[in-house]
Order: sequence, then structure tokens, then C-alpha cells
Amino acid sequence: MDVKKTFFIEGYGCSLNIGETEQISGFLTDNKFKRVFDFKKANFIIINTCSVKMVTEQRMLSRIKLLFENKKINAKIIVVGCLAKTNKKEIENISKSFDLVVLDTKLSSISKYFDLNQIDFSPNVTSDKTNKLVSIIPISIGCLGNCTYCATKIARGNLKSYSLESLNTAFKKAIKTSKEIWLTSQDLGCYGFDINTDLPTLLEKLLENKGDYKIRLGMMNPNHFNKIQKDLLPLFDDERLYKFLHLPVQSGSNKILKSMNRFYTKEDYIKIINKLKKIIPSITISTDIIVGFPFESEIDFLETVDVTKKTMPQVINLSRFGKRKGTIAATLPNQINETIKKDRSKKISELSKDYMLKNNQIYLNKIFKILIVEKEKDFFTGRTNNYRPVLVKSNKSLLGKIVKVKITSVYSHFLKGELIN
Repeated sequence: MDVKKTFFIEGYGCSLNIGETEQISGFLTDNKFKRVFDFKKANFIIINTCSVKMVTEQRMLSRIKLLFENKKINAKIIVVGCLAKTNKKEIENISKSFDLVVLDTKLSSISKYFDLNQIDFSPNVTSDKTNKLVSIIPISIGCLGNCTYCATKIARGNLKSYSLESLNTAFKKAIKTSKEIWLTSQDLGCYGFDINTDLPTLLEKLLENKGDYKIRLGMMNPNHFNKIQKDLLPLFDDERLYKFLHLPVQSGSNKILKSMNRFYTKEDYIKIINKLKKIIPSITISTDIIVGFPFESEIDFLETVDVTKKTMPQVINLSRFGKRKGTIAATLPNQINETIKKDRSKKISELSKDYMLKNNQIYLNKIFKILIVEKEKDFFTGRTNNYRPVLVKSNKSLLGKIVKVKITSVYSHFLKGELIN
């Protein structure tokens, strides 16, 4: 092994970031670099960063510093991803050494750095994956939104959708080895708006491919989902499409939604969720909520509580507002006290746990067929057709198999089941 061509890589954040990290790894491997899993043995250390939250940014900076201080002599640390764009100066402040290199968000910069042929980060599926049974396919980068709190927009820019043909080629490759395919982007709902197509058209094309696979859709902003739902919802009749949607509400206050630049009202959101539950009763809804946005009064917060009660999402991703460098929201007056944010976060968290447990109780003693794609410690993890996670014990490997299970216990975030022969 050429020690000068060894690399260590790790990625953080959304599924898009993870997918791109896998692509970088595959690209270097294809170009005769050797991946190692101990950064102290690597000649190149690559970290694909996330900057979605302040706490995430601080964690990224701490990780880069640790890697730099403990790497082997003359090893290069290469930082890419969102933080490389949104806070390059802070990364460079860790060291002025040439051993720390900050590249832009465009992952093609990796190929230029290594003086290799241009890497094509249009949709591609590498064999060098975190989970061999799961393929992550980015269908676009950037978005059409301008949310006032979002640093990802600064890092990723405006929407650029990949063609139907290139995505179908990547999909065909993926289903040869993978059982589960994740379609991902900053906002899946606006896919294709820049190239005269849309997500339902893409899904129709992908589902023409025969095979025993499952597709999971990524996040969609409600305003864009509204534009495509008429053509999208009938596609959920296909059992290969998980009955799962990630539709972030962010706030239940129209005043705050307007300040966030979200382009929908709480009434719009409630209407969407009610329609989804009527047409697809078993659907799993995941949402995001931000508490403590500037100007958020107690009344505004209680409106968020009210929307949560009315929609009862199965999954709630909760965040406390944090200032992100370069965003409009970071400069707004009436920033909310951290103690208030923490209190509101605690209330929503307690509420969400109650609702998630209540939603899961309907599965007790029910029988499902689940696709097993993970194993951690003593449990194999699979998903129901509406993407509810089920933990199962078995003496034999179940990875990649579809098994029948009876749900024996339920929790807020997952189910447990027993195998049925």
C-alpha cells in the first residue's frame, strides 16, 4: 500500500451530505487511494461538514481541531461542505499551516485538489457506502427558498436539478445492490422546477424499473409540496414507495412564518396534513419545529403547540433558534432569551414524546412485513411500509431480507417485534 495515498473520511449532517461523502470516498478509491479507518494513519483527512445549527458548527470546529492536533506529521486535513462556505475564516483560524486546507462547498474541488480528472457529482452511486443496503441519490442541490434563518442556502445556493435520465441511470445502478433508495436534496418538493419537470414525473420514471426495493423521499417544503401533491399522492399506491413524508412546519404562528419567509400559513399546513391523513391513513408525517425565533411571543409559541396538537406528527425534529452567520434572522431585533427558548423547547419535547408514543400504540400486536437494512448491537432494524422503525432479535443475519414480525412493545421513537415464521 502506498502510504502517501491513504485517506480517512467522515461526513456529518443531512442525508445529502452523507451521500456526497460516500461519493468522495468512492472517487478516491477508484483513483487508487486507500481508505483507512484510523485518521492517525491517513495521509489525507477529509471532513465533510455541516453548519445547520450553531451547536453543530461548534462541534465541527472542535472535531477539525482535534483531527489537526492528533494527525500524523505532514498529513493534510481537507475541509469541505457547508461550514467551509459559511465560516471559512473560523476554520482557517484553527491553524495557518498548509496542512489545513479549506475547499469550497462544490465537491468538484476535491478532484482539482488531488489533480485528478474532474469528478462528476451529478447523481452517482458508489460501491463505497456506509450501509451496503442503502443507496443515497441526490436529485438536486440548492433550493428555491430564502428562509431568513437558513445558512444552508448560503452554502448551497439556488436550485440545480439533475436530469431525469441521469437520475434513472443512477437508480438502475443502485437497485442492483441496494434494497433501500433515499432520494435527497435541500428541498425535494421543488425538484425539476428549473428544468421543466417535477418529482412525480421523476418517481413515475424510477418506478418503471422492476425490482424488490423501497424508495424513501426526503424533505419537502409545504409550499412546494402543495404544487405537486395532486400528481404525487397517487404514487403512494405503489408498495415500493414508503408512505412517509417530511414536511417541516417550523412554527404555528403566521406572524413568525412570514418573518421566516416560509411562503405558507398554518392553515395551509393543517389543510395539507388533514388531506394526507384522509387519502393515505397510514402515512407517517415527520416535521421540524423551531422555537425561540426572534419576536416569538408566548402567544406565537402557543400557536405552535396548537398546530402540533391538531396535526399530531409521528416524528418531530425540534430546534432552538440560533443565530447563523450571514442570515437575516441573525440581525433581527427582539432576540429571545435562552432561558425562554429552553423552556419552550422542553414543552414541545414533552408534547412530542406523548404524541409519538400515542401514534405508535396503534401498532401493538399488529403484524407487519419489514425490510431489514441495519444491525446495531443485538438488534436488527427494519421499517414498516410507512417507515416506522422496528427492532428485532435473531440468531441469524436478517440483513437485506423482508421478514414478518409481530409488534410486542412500543416506544416514542421505535417499535419492537418478534419474528413470525
